[in-house]
Amino acid sequence: MRTVGIVLAGGASRRMGRPKALLRGADGVPLAARQAHALRRGGCAFVAVVVGAQRAAIRRELPPGLATVANPRWARGRATSLQAGVRAFPEADGWLFLPVDAAGVKARTIRAILAAARKDPRRPWRPVHRGEKGNLLWVPQSAGPALLRLPANARVDRWAQPLARTLAVDDPAILRNVNTPAAWAQAQKKPAGKPAGSQYRGRATNTRVRSSRKPCPQPWA
Repeated sequence: MRTVGIVLAGGASRRMGRPKALLRGADGVPLAARQAHALRRGGCAFVAVVVGAQRAAIRRELPPGLATVANPRWARGRATSLQAGVRAFPEADGWLFLPVDAAGVKARTIRAILAAARKDPRRPWRPVHRGEKGNLLWVPQSAGPALLRLPANARVDRWAQPLARTLAVDDPAILRNVNTPAAWAQAQKKPAGKPAGSQYRGRATNTRVRSSRKPCPQPWA
């Protein structure tokens, strides 16, 4: 099963005051790159970051080889970022969406979601921690057309709720929404490991998918 991991980083980050995709810990690694690394370590076949607001500035700061997907419709609603990821990788068997601000999600959590999806690939999957639903969402290819038909401002969690199966995980980070400087400072108390640059391999498929290498020939609620 070929799952594409999508880091959702298309918002304006108004409460943070700067792009959340470029938040850096003590090691200097941008948060979007850290999230992409977690998806890769968790078993996603390919990984990309969806960027919308300030996308040119974000692309300049991301590691070489980390693919991005431009979402020019980002201001119309959060669903557009998920739709951009689906359109960029229509050949995927499924898409695992990880908000950039769900900082610190463990690779083992991602592996567990993908393992569950392999056993039942007909329905979406989302993790839960102590009964609370997490911010990750795995969507099968069969549900892609329905996701693409959602209005731009649709609440994707409401769409997924009656469809998705849940998986209990021991990972409180799946509940996290790092929206303010104070929340980011709190999240930094348990930093994740630094991603290695060799983990990122870009590719050129069309104008929507771009590697941050120059020259170049991408909260879901």
